[in-house]
Amino acid sequence: MGSLTLLAVGVIGRLVPHPPNFTPVEATALFAGAWLSNIWLGLAVPLSVMALTDAILGWHSLWPYTWGAMSAGVILGRYLMQKQRLLSVAGTAIAQATLFFLVTNFGLWTTGAYGYSLSGLIACYEAAVPFYHYQVLGALFYSGLFWVVEYTLLRHLQVAPR
Repeated sequence: MGSLTLLAVGVIGRLVPHPPNFTPVEATALFAGAWLSNIWLGLAVPLSVMALTDAILGWHSLWPYTWGAMSAGVILGRYLMQKQRLLSVAGTAIAQATLFFLVTNFGLWTTGAYGYSLSGLIACYEAAVPFYHYQVLGALFYSGLFWVVEYTLLRHLQVAPR
């Protein structure tokens, strides 16, 4: 799968109705880092997904945190994920979902929505826990789907990813 395919899957997956945080964007970031030889192109894919969909869904004050967490996913995909191993893909997907959870909810706490205290930070993370499992499931599902496409369909058809 090339950059345009990842971009299209990310945009469509974020715009169609879905459970909260159950989108392909994290898998898109991981696989852009793992598949694309140019790191800047890898970073451009999830950031373009976020920019295009945020323009449609509405801009928000947490964009530096969400976009930053997606950029980190590209780095994780490039340097941590062993894309030939499904278990490595799953572990990296969980790491990315957890990183996104920690970074974006810290960003929410910095807005003062829960007060500027340790108890406010804890309350912020507690309030986000119901959404975390969707984040993990989405990252696992789409990362697994991308892996299946590459290592069963594309390899079987002798088509190498870009």
